Amino acid sequence: MYDYVIVTHIPAFYKVNLYNELAKKLNILVISIALNTSEKRSDDFTTLKNARFEYKVLFDGNFQNRDAFKNISKIKQILKEINYKKLLVSGWDLKEFWYLVFTHSKVRNCLALESTVLESNTKGLKRLVKSIFLNRISTVFASGKLHVELLEKLNYKGNIKITKGVGIINKPDFVYESKIYQKRFLFIGRLSKVKNLEFLINIFNDLKDYKLTIIGTGEDEKYLKSIANKNIVFLGTIENKDIKNEFKENDIFIFPSISEPWGLVVEEALYFGLPVIVSENCGASELIENSMNGYIFKPKDSIGIRDIVLNIDKMKYDVLAFNVKQLSIDNKDKLQVIVYE
Repeated sequence: MYDYVIVTHIPAFYKVNLYNELAKKLNILVISIALNTSEKRSDDFTTLKNARFEYKVLFDGNFQNRDAFKNISKIKQILKEINYKKLLVSGWDLKEFWYLVFTHSKVRNCLALESTVLESNTKGLKRLVKSIFLNRISTVFASGKLHVELLEKLNYKGNIKITKGVGIINKPDFVYESKIYQKRFLFIGRLSKVKNLEFLINIFNDLKDYKLTIIGTGEDEKYLKSIANKNIVFLGTIENKDIKNEFKENDIFIFPSISEPWGLVVEEALYFGLPVIVSENCGASELIENSMNGYIFKPKDSIGIRDIVLNIDKMKYDVLAFNVKQLSIDNKDKLQVIVYE
């Protein structure tokens, strides 16, 4: 008897890490909709080689190319042959998820909610569709405050459990070394409009003594490179296994997204000892205490973010870096796992 059958989009590394921890105390079966995706920050973003739980993959290809109806047929066959207590779906955006919640009793249905009130439409027909889905859910595992706000907007009356995360980051061996502040800023993410990088580049274009390193690829890459001055460096894709070197070579992580359901990279930056300057529209901003281990800013406030950057000197940086060390990502993740038990 499985405690949970978990149905998720792809075996993203941070989900696999979470399921490994859950499997230490719970009997779980993880069903991945597809093996891979065309939208990822590195080639090792998805992996099952370290999985220590039972799993099945419905489509051995990119998520975007799957046949949802064939997947539903496969799901039906898998579930017919097993016994389980709870069903946990990882969203409300797929045909596969809708099939599942309407073919199971409400009391068994759980939702891992990563959408927030900021990017989700809560009016008209879209509100109705979300409400219909939620009416089939008994328990929602919400990542954080912005996710709970969405549930409140949709008038959800079921059980809400806050996970403070969407998964567990990779945690390679790492020895923290004190740094001398050298005005080196880092961004990691997809180069798309929602990441607000044109705004960030325009700020750093005027800060000639500051260096901004941008890691990632995306549809806006060519344009962003064309407007960037020489103090802004683009490194393209970096494998997850090599990413810690980039954190070591920089002083502060900056994440200006217009909308970001969580932002796992914020956790990665904190784990590797970097203070974080983050948009208030990022779910993981709740891990940041203003002027303590970083700063939270409005994503269109160019004067505000410029002042934050310019007001960080060696003394202030040392305070920020010291406070980052006081936050335990390990402890946060232990609490995330306990929520599911």
